[in-house]
Amino acid sequence: MRNIYHPLLEPYLGWPLILDSNLLLLHWCATFDPSLIKTFKRLNVFELRDISILEAVLQELGELRTTPHVLTEVSNLSNALPTWRKSAWTGHISGKVALVPEFHEAASAILSDPDFAEFGLTDAALSRLASAHVIMTIDWRLASSLRSRGLPGVNFQHLRSSSFPL
Repeated sequence: MRNIYHPLLEPYLGWPLILDSNLLLLHWCATFDPSLIKTFKRLNVFELRDISILEAVLQELGELRTTPHVLTEVSNLSNALPTWRKSAWTGHISGKVALVPEFHEAASAILSDPDFAEFGLTDAALSRLASAHVIMTIDWRLASSLRSRGLPGVNFQHLRSSSFPL
């Protein structure tokens, strides 16, 4: 660990981290082909500097984890890659998925949660894991909702707009 200080992250150093689908897509695309950040429409909200910020966060926080719902969204978002890239991407993402522990909860249980009414299935699943995981998202509503309940929701936008040391 590089012990990078950021007040949003300090309380959660060493905690397991779950990235929302957009950030997980960014992370895996950066390890596949960083030039995609300039050309892939699903990443157009990000800048090259965001890759460095995300990598620093991953080094500071604990193990990266995910849910099948996030992985489904990443898969769906990546379907917009050019056809000639899909075979290599599939091999790359298969290797990445094998390394990340998945936390599965039946959709029927998640759908009974009141969070589902405010958010979608994926965000409701993330909310249910927030008591033991840092949830990092670019979704202001999700991060704010988690924080208002005293749960570790970090809005990546706040990291990128600050003077985060790299």
